[in-house]
Amino acid sequence: MPKIAVIGGTGYLASLIKNQNKLKNNKFFYLSRKKKSKNYINFSNIEKNKDFFKKFDFIVHLLGPNKSQIEKKIGLIKKKNEITSKICDICINYNIKLIYISSMQVYKNYGKAKINVNSAINLTDSYARSHYEAEKIILKKFRNKDHMFTILRLGNVFGFNKNFNINELSNNLIHDFCKSALKRQKIIVENGKIQRQFIPSHVFVNIINKTINNKILNNSILNVGYKVFNLKEISLLIKKRFQKIFNKNINIIIKNYEQIRKKTIYINKHYYLNFDIKKIYLEIDQILRNMKRNLF
Repeated sequence: MPKIAVIGGTGYLASLIKNQNKLKNNKFFYLSRKKKSKNYINFSNIEKNKDFFKKFDFIVHLLGPNKSQIEKKIGLIKKKNEITSKICDICINYNIKLIYISSMQVYKNYGKAKINVNSAINLTDSYARSHYEAEKIILKKFRNKDHMFTILRLGNVFGFNKNFNINELSNNLIHDFCKSALKRQKIIVENGKIQRQFIPSHVFVNIINKTINNKILNNSILNVGYKVFNLKEISLLIKKRFQKIFNKNINIIIKNYEQIRKKTIYINKHYYLNFDIKKIYLEIDQILRNMKRNLF
């Protein structure tokens, strides 16, 4: 049974992994910089605890500030880079495989043009740069090591989890739209033609599971998505589910919209997934019901 250390173990994505039963064949340890957490570790001095990691087969690197945190304190990028470098050293010392969770937000034309792993990077956005700089560190550290890591550039992961404080979740489009529907009985979409790759939470967990169990470790960057929607489509989908659950209508206000072709994002062959709209419905329904129960 593989042992996996999850770095950033009290964050949103980690909470999704923790909440899924499909990973019961793997043993996860959720490590956090929060002192009150069960498995606290000082990531700034992580090298002092390096012997702790020798029991692990994988490290899933989820640690890093979100967009709002970076905008408030740009120095967090440098801190993340330092920690990422130390994590790579630990992996090399103990032959631990690394899975780094990046984002399609790194692309300059994400949702605007065709995208592949060699597409232009958005260096003007601090959140995108934080991921891109971490990726560069990983690529450099493992340049002479084979089959040691995978970098997954994910689309927009969404889904409710009872183990995570919904008030701590920011910069998540579907969650924000659901909250607006419940609080204001309307959703305002500033740019309806923007397109995003959306990934339901249980699909995200399956992606992590597949990477570990199939040992997809090609020392490369891989794009991973599930389904492309524009923001108009997502808002109307939430409206449809809201009506079904609560038997009430909400208003949708769409700005700056024109019908354009879906932009291709080239997904790595290991992660071709059969689309099922019911999986999208399930996640949105859970978000709406649990937000209603816990926030309103």
